[in-house]
Amino acid sequence: MRYLLLSFFALTLACAAPKKDKENTTTEKETVIEVEEKTPEVVINNELILVLNNPEKVEDVKALITNSGLDWNKLIFDQDDLKIALITVPKEKVDFWVKRLGESGTFKSVEKNQILTINNIKKDYENRLISIKKTPCFGDCDVYDVSIDKEGNVIYNGIQYVLKTGKHKFKLTEKQLKKINDMLSEKDFSEFKKAYDDPRITDLPSTFITHNGKQIKIRLWKDIPDELINVHEYIEGILLDQKFLE
Repeated sequence: MRYLLLSFFALTLACAAPKKDKENTTTEKETVIEVEEKTPEVVINNELILVLNNPEKVEDVKALITNSGLDWNKLIFDQDDLKIALITVPKEKVDFWVKRLGESGTFKSVEKNQILTINNIKKDYENRLISIKKTPCFGDCDVYDVSIDKEGNVIYNGIQYVLKTGKHKFKLTEKQLKKINDMLSEKDFSEFKKAYDDPRITDLPSTFITHNGKQIKIRLWKDIPDELINVHEYIEGILLDQKFLE
């Protein structure tokens, strides 16, 4: 009898014992993130893209390039207010010529001909609202250029005899942008003369105002349409407020 009771007690304990957890045999999959290696930008055929400072000086620029021992390929963008040239330089001297030509004062920009380079330049051109460029004189005239796009983004580049040199960016207020648009809509730019100048006078800076595909050169501020004077003075006033000019 005692034996039966002990056996029954042992069986009861065995049934009441907690079951051992099954080992988790599921192996978590390791997440692998493939990182796509970026292909370095490749200069196409050792080519440089040059945006001319003065669209009227194409022949002078050609002479500069050929006299420097470089190859002039062609104009790849040919508008009255924008000329973009394609040239070829020695493979081992691409960076040298980017710096050298960029410092020559002949070009707005000098860039390696990489994928999308020309498209980006054209996109900026199409989005431009107005630009003003001031050239040197024999004295201490302000030398700078400023470009405003249709969203009111401003890129100012101070060159000489200004409070701030170098490139600076800022954004117009909605009121300022509307004011400029209103001024530009007062008269069609195509009705203005291409140049207000007197070639007999040499010691004068040039002011280039570009809008809607037309560039206007002003050297002699005489008999200038009020619309041009007003928009020029308004934009210069903004630059004065920004402490770029004095």
